[in-house]
Amino acid sequence: MSLSLVGRLLIAPAVLAASSAAAPLWASSTTLDIKVVASSCANCHGPDGRSTTIIPSLAGRPEAALLEQLRAFASETPPAGTTIMSRLVKGYQDADLEALARYFSEVSPTPRSAVQGR
Repeated sequence: MSLSLVGRLLIAPAVLAASSAAAPLWASSTTLDIKVVASSCANCHGPDGRSTTIIPSLAGRPEAALLEQLRAFASETPPAGTTIMSRLVKGYQDADLEALARYFSEVSPTPRSAVQGR
């Protein structure tokens, strides 16, 4: 049985709404969406994940290593000495952690202005 064009047009918004309710906006990982989410990491890890303090930089680190750490922080038994990270990652789904790890792994550890000598 085939739906008419009108029937498909009436059902499409409901399907889209149901599918988008299941995952956060950034789980699809468009550059803009994940950059907005990742900007909250700048409070501790510096702009674009480039720390200028004792807190580790995230920019340019291997995606697998970042994801492993994020999952460890989110686990029931976070690494010893974990400060706020275990509380921060509790609000993210695994797809979110994957998107964050991918984003920071793709950020150059050296700002473009430094590479260009500015």
